[in-house]
Amino acid sequence: MESPPPWREGGRVGFTLDTFTEPDSSGRALDLLLRIPPATIAQLSRDENGDASLRVLARVASRAHGRPLESNQILKLPAADSAFGQGNVTILRFPGAPGSYQVSVKVSDLLSHKPGLLHGSDAYENAEVDGTIDVPGPQAGRDFSDIEFLWPVSQSTSDLAFVRNGRTVVPNPDRLYGLMATELRARFVARAAPQAPDRPWHWVARVFDSKNEGIAQSESTSVATPLLDAEVSFDVSSLPAGAYDLEVKAWQEGDPGALLRRATFSIGWKADTWFRNAGDVADDVHFLLTANAEDDFVVLPPGEQERILQEFWARRDPTPETAQNEAYDTFRERVRHANMLYTRAGVMKGMFTDMGRVYIRYGEPSEVLHQVMPAGNETLAEELQQIIDTEDRLPDGMGTSSLGGDMRPYEVWIYEGDIPMPIDVDPHDTSRGRPHRRILFLFVDDQDTGLYRLRYSTE
Repeated sequence: MESPPPWREGGRVGFTLDTFTEPDSSGRALDLLLRIPPATIAQLSRDENGDASLRVLARVASRAHGRPLESNQILKLPAADSAFGQGNVTILRFPGAPGSYQVSVKVSDLLSHKPGLLHGSDAYENAEVDGTIDVPGPQAGRDFSDIEFLWPVSQSTSDLAFVRNGRTVVPNPDRLYGLMATELRARFVARAAPQAPDRPWHWVARVFDSKNEGIAQSESTSVATPLLDAEVSFDVSSLPAGAYDLEVKAWQEGDPGALLRRATFSIGWKADTWFRNAGDVADDVHFLLTANAEDDFVVLPPGEQERILQEFWARRDPTPETAQNEAYDTFRERVRHANMLYTRAGVMKGMFTDMGRVYIRYGEPSEVLHQVMPAGNETLAEELQQIIDTEDRLPDGMGTSSLGGDMRPYEVWIYEGDIPMPIDVDPHDTSRGRPHRRILFLFVDDQDTGLYRLRYSTE
């Protein structure tokens, strides 16, 4: 992963991985914060008792600090989400001297098997993330932790709680607040220089929006001590969806400067942001954004993804004065339809087949010419010739001279009339000219497997 943590992996065994480093009695600790979200918990294979079994393989490697460190754990998960949206959180702790580290975590569903594989570790359904982090060193002899984002502690989260220096905390690896957590909580630790006299600590925390404008602030003073372990909280119930930064400065009386940390979190108010699989969201976006925008989107915090999608669908809402967005509803229904009709198990998700893509963009065709088993040796060639006779350009790479005796099944989809623009087209963009009045798509079952591929279109 080129982006900084947290890292989110979608799919059936999707998870989130965040990192947190803090000074401890032995120097510095590096924690890997692993979250198994409710969307994953709901899809895991289960034994006769209803429990899922996950293997977590973690590896932390640094060229400057000897051999890689590894952890191998088995997690048993019940079907229920035990924390009202938080899912399951696990902390994997490693020593973390200052420097750069390569972090790798692989999560495998031990009760599932990939199609076509019978045994072996690679037979399991799994997900994996790899990324690089930097563990900072002391500043003028003083040490400062990362900002650890926390879930509000309540009776429902007691099973997820950890004790850190006497504090009961529930890490929030997604750094997500809003719908299920309207209070942002965060923790940070600072340690004075060795042999320095005890002096009072001061700290100030600020929240910044996407324009780098400060929108909230909290500050405090603690007693004279060599170690500061503090928490800060903000009410975020009135903030819109999007990405935000939390900045913390801490110093002791008499210090010439402050220790500084800044980290990004996000706020989301849609149920999809909290409970939908990150991979399914990324699949949808593949149809909505340009390739470059799609690459940028998948590494954004979930709340920022929500903000972008809100703006996208607002521009396409035919009735903005109502609560319902018909354009969004149509898109979701077309995706559902494409996945139901065109999915080939173990081969391709229906929405990504050629027929699925066309259906999602244009909906139900006006007419379908369908020949399952051509009866004559010129059937496909004749159909193509009719298309060529009525269209302006030849099909790419399909001359009619090569089609004699062609026995492949095919379909021709025809769209006519007031064909609406595909959902990915900005309705306010007038540079694309007038919409099509007639479009044809030719699909051919090349391998006689039922998977039709697009061989020609007039789009």
